[in-house]
Order: sequence, then C-alpha cells, then structure tokens
Amino acid sequence: MNGRGPAIFTVTFTAVLLALGAGYLVFRTYTPPTSAAPPVAPEVRQFSLQMHALAAGDETMHHWLPATIVVNVGDTVILKVTNSDPDASHGFALGAFNVYVLAIAPGQTQTLRFRASRPGVFHFGCGLAGCAPDHADQVGQLVVLGSL
Repeated sequence: MNGRGPAIFTVTFTAVLLALGAGYLVFRTYTPPTSAAPPVAPEVRQFSLQMHALAAGDETMHHWLPATIVVNVGDTVILKVTNSDPDASHGFALGAFNVYVLAIAPGQTQTLRFRASRPGVFHFGCGLAGCAPDHADQVGQLVVLGSL
C-alpha cells in the first residue's frame, strides 16, 4: 500500500459525518405538509337545511339551502330539515347513510342525526315523489372529507 488508506478513511468519515449532520438539521426544521397532518377528531356538526321555494312567474322552483354540506369522516351530523314551501309537502332522502323522512308538511321541521362513516360525495334530495314538477332537480350534496 502507498499510505493513502488513512487519508481516504478520514475524508470518507468526514463526508459521512457532514451528511448525517445535514440530515439532522433538515429533520429538525422539516414541517410535514397539511395533507400529512394528524386526523381530525370527530365532532358533532349541526346544520339547518331548507327546502326553499322560489316563485318565477307562474312556475315555482325548489332547491336546498345550503346546497352543499361539508363534514369530516367520523363526525356526527345533525340536520334540521325545514320545508319552507308554503304549498306542498316535501321529504328528505340521503340514501348513502339510510336517512329518510317521507314527508315534511309546509313550514315544519324534522331533525335527523347520523354518523358520516365514510368519505365521499353523496347526493340528497326530496324523498316525496311527485311533490312538484321539478322534483328531480331538488338535489344537494353532502361532502365527507377524510379517509377511513
């Protein structure tokens, strides 16, 4: 050997030590992205949901207010569903979570409670077929964020 062994060892050892030190500094200052944040603790979330009737000329258009509700997986959801249509009964159906009310009389409110047990976008609507000519358009959505 030509005596360069200890010098190569010293240089290699120093390089590894510097790399470990740099890794330690990066680890100490690293902040995980929000997508890697810990899961959100389940909460009880309460919403007022109205079947709203809007007269447009000789027609009445019906829609849900709000049209979209956002919760997290595991949340307990309380919906206070009010029929604001003065002329007709309407229902409420959220089939993905087996939540149904066949008919809510004009001006009346029904309170529903369920657990948002899985993520996704789920449609809800009027559960009383033939309530109005625009029955098929009386839809809204429940957005459940998170993962199982």
